Amino acid sequence: MVYKEKLFTLDEIRGEAFSECEFINCKFEAANLRFTSFNKCKFIGSDLSGSLFDLTSFTRCSFFESKLSYLDFSGATLQECNFTKAAMLSCTFHQYKSGSKNEKKKCNLTGSIFENTDLANSLFSFCDLIKVSFKHANLENVTFSACNLKEANLIGATIAGTNFADSRVEKTVLDLEGMVSFAHAKGFMLE
Repeated sequence: MVYKEKLFTLDEIRGEAFSECEFINCKFEAANLRFTSFNKCKFIGSDLSGSLFDLTSFTRCSFFESKLSYLDFSGATLQECNFTKAAMLSCTFHQYKSGSKNEKKKCNLTGSIFENTDLANSLFSFCDLIKVSFKHANLENVTFSACNLKEANLIGATIAGTNFADSRVEKTVLDLEGMVSFAHAKGFMLE
């Protein structure tokens, strides 16, 4: 099913299951996506900013050139999603244990792609980001708190002001500019 330039509002699609659908230039204005699932769906140039995620799942979905800014993904499950060229400013990625609103559990984003994605001012907390690609992403002022970034790819990423607080950084790939920016943030100077 293809949805083109459709406006989804409030509870219109709450609890629905979508599989292999395309959402082209659609707007999800204050949409309540509680119990809504998306499987292998494509969001192209769509705007999900302001949507409410509660027991919402996205499995193998792509969000090419879509807007997902100012979203809290704690109520969403993201599996192997592609956010290439998406605008995701000031988003929060974390998960809570079932029935808790303060006890965190691991948020598994392994298999996700954030290439050329604008993630400025976002927060990743207690996330598995193993082998995740952030190539050429804007990670300016992003906080990775207690995340696993083993073998993640940050080549060409803007990491000015990025905080890797208590995160595992092992075989994480940076280019020279990223390495200099990282060292500068830690107080080192290059002469």
